[in-house]
Amino acid sequence: MPPSSCNDGLLTPPQLLRYLPAHRVLICLRCRYAIQPGAVSRHLKDIHLFQHAQRQPFLEYASQFELAQPNDVNFPDDAQFPVPSLPVQNGLACRFDGCRHLCATTKRMKQHWTSVHGSAAREGLDWCPVPIQTFFRGNALQYFTTPALLSSSPSPSSASSFPPSSVSSDSFANSVDTRWFSVSAPSPDGSESTVEGILAWDNHLALTIIHAHLLDHYLTSTYHTLSCNPDTDRAFREVVPQLAAEFPFLLHGILACSALHLAHCDPKNRSQYVVQAMRHQAHALPSFRWTILHVDAENGHAVLAFAFFLVVCSLSLDHDDERLFLTTDGRESRPSIHWIHFLRNGCSMLCPIWPELMSGPLAPLADLWRDDLDVSPLPTDPLLVTLLSAVPSGHGDPMHCWSDSEIEIYNDSAAKLADAFAFAERYGYAITIWDVLNAWAMRVTPEYLCLLQRNHPGALLLLAYYSLLLRPLQTNWFLHHRINKLLDEISIRLEGRCPIHMWDLFLRVRGDYFA
Repeated sequence: MPPSSCNDGLLTPPQLLRYLPAHRVLICLRCRYAIQPGAVSRHLKDIHLFQHAQRQPFLEYASQFELAQPNDVNFPDDAQFPVPSLPVQNGLACRFDGCRHLCATTKRMKQHWTSVHGSAAREGLDWCPVPIQTFFRGNALQYFTTPALLSSSPSPSSASSFPPSSVSSDSFANSVDTRWFSVSAPSPDGSESTVEGILAWDNHLALTIIHAHLLDHYLTSTYHTLSCNPDTDRAFREVVPQLAAEFPFLLHGILACSALHLAHCDPKNRSQYVVQAMRHQAHALPSFRWTILHVDAENGHAVLAFAFFLVVCSLSLDHDDERLFLTTDGRESRPSIHWIHFLRNGCSMLCPIWPELMSGPLAPLADLWRDDLDVSPLPTDPLLVTLLSAVPSGHGDPMHCWSDSEIEIYNDSAAKLADAFAFAERYGYAITIWDVLNAWAMRVTPEYLCLLQRNHPGALLLLAYYSLLLRPLQTNWFLHHRINKLLDEISIRLEGRCPIHMWDLFLRVRGDYFA
């Protein structure tokens, strides 16, 4: 992570550093990892550019805590995972009997199998996806997950015909609960979806009691929170579950979404439900990735349906993550890890079969992704004029000058944001989260998203204005308190790195938001 100066006088020690007594580590809330004992001063100096006098109150604060060396840290048990304030990654767990190796990439896992187990790893068979975290970075990096996920069955001996990481129903049920019950489906023309009806009539699926509970909650409650009219109600309640019988990644998406809704409704058992959600999401994404590269009329409806669950899970999966549309460290090298890239890529792959989707059983969902907003604000539109005024003049501080390409990207994104506000004004209280995402986040160019990943001041300012469109939607359980945290994070990334007139515009946005 490149050095980044924290703001003079704005941060108190508890706002930057959080001690976790259960694990005896001190977390930097900006960097989202633990600082090794004895390295606090160096971290504040090298990473956050604190001068000597600025560091003293933070060092005094840190000195009161007992910090464990990396090898002596207490790792979380099932009830403690995920650890708050640490990011959760999609990781891999080795399935060799008795091996508890974790890593973040298939390349590392294949190297592990060759060097430790003496054989070539089989794609999708010799490892399984799990959520992972790490307390430390660098030489002390050591991944961990919830222990329950490391007690799954050993690597199978036979090959699989499923797409990568599209686990069979047996393995996906086995690893959570041994209390099985089998469910058989009604006839294909049944008009009502039930837990039993999730199963394809030609492909029986063994479900655990836990999975059945998640499905039942989805069919009785969660689906309705995603809907916005009677037609989408029916699509989410009846059509989508029937598709999930055929496409495992969609079933995992449903289960993940239901688990997160339960985590919101039942705070006392939040950790348990979040772990379940992360596990299902980890199973779903590799198969979804594979499917969007092979979209056709057969699987297109499942891809469309999964896009909605991807949005909800990504918005709500890490409740303590203030970034939302932002990335961790501004690196441009891995854009595909960001949820919005999954969403945009998935929807763009559907373009060749869009007519079939618009005339098919999920037409009410396809209709939510409008091709044309049918608005055209005038060049004198007050919001557009304000946004364009943020572009630094060529005669200002060289540190704040933008290239011609950056100005072009910014102006295009600003014009699209003005369109989105005009669209929202037309629909008023009837606007939905799907409308707001479609109106701007799905329409900005990949070049804008790259600027956002680099923490470009203009890109951050536009995102702050976009938060005003999201504000009325915070009553949705998957957006609860997220926008406030997003604005706080934008403030941290923007202050001191933009011209004063742009900072004034941001303060005006924040004032309007909390007005």
